[in-house]
Amino acid sequence: MTLRPARIRRASKLSLDVQVLILTSELDFATDRICRKLLTDGIAFLRLNRETLSEVSLTILPTQGMLLCRKDGHEWRVGEKLRSVWWRQGTFDRNVANGYTSVNEQMERSQWSAFMRSIMVADSATWVNDPSAIYRAETKAVQLNHAARIGFDVPETLMTNDRFADVEERIGSRVALKSIDTLLLRQGDDQLFGYTTLTDWRAVATKHLHLAPATIQAPLLNKLDLRVTVMGESHWCVAIKRHGEGIDGDWRLTSKSDIEIEDYTLPADVSQKCLQLVRSLGLRYGAIDLALSKGRYWFIEVNPTGEWGWLDSDERPMTSAIAGYLSCPC
Repeated sequence: MTLRPARIRRASKLSLDVQVLILTSELDFATDRICRKLLTDGIAFLRLNRETLSEVSLTILPTQGMLLCRKDGHEWRVGEKLRSVWWRQGTFDRNVANGYTSVNEQMERSQWSAFMRSIMVADSATWVNDPSAIYRAETKAVQLNHAARIGFDVPETLMTNDRFADVEERIGSRVALKSIDTLLLRQGDDQLFGYTTLTDWRAVATKHLHLAPATIQAPLLNKLDLRVTVMGESHWCVAIKRHGEGIDGDWRLTSKSDIEIEDYTLPADVSQKCLQLVRSLGLRYGAIDLALSKGRYWFIEVNPTGEWGWLDSDERPMTSAIAGYLSCPC
């Protein structure tokens, strides 16, 4: 992870107390906007990108809850002046090793990952979101359980490796097949991602199902996909369409050039359920996917580190809201 030149020039003296700490990656372009806003507002921040941590000298003082960072004669102190932490990465390691990773690379990867988690000793600051809360909230079964208890409609769901499970009795012969967790694999030079597939249960219930469990869910047809982005007590909702209509199946398989985004106003009770869900999972930020089908708002999932930059606009000022929250968390 690196310190970008703009941040280095921001320091007017050799030592700077950090007010906002950003833990992310080089490719997190949406967070670039947050950095520019913090810079404009005069907030002392430090951005560390996970790919280039070894280029910076870092020291954690566990008993003091402090992180020290040194580079090019400058020092940043992440301690008592810290207001918030913007944690922009999942806590599950979904990148499957390709079989050619050296022992040194494996060691570096595991130890830097643990080092990043260790920054949680700075627990007097507001984390958006706390990694321990992210870890729990990323678990789809936990999400569905919380959503149902709050009062969301949740499609009938089984997570199973049993080809004799009573799926047809509970759901029917037509099902939505999903992974238990985000499925990100590598095959040679190709990166593979698992999408929701509408299929027949009999095509899934083969002798090979026992090798790995899957999520089997009642399909939602004639639906309208909704994305609700929550930041604190603020939220924005958009409808995702193609040619003015809802998209059956996984809308992410639709060409970007065909995707249409429209602002959408949720009923007040559904908005409150979204805010309540994020709070109940111990989060401050969350990207929630809903589906409107047959007049009912169905909960699909919530991503504690979900992308928001593609929805940011003058009408949906997410950058300002997130930067404002980090600057003055409440």
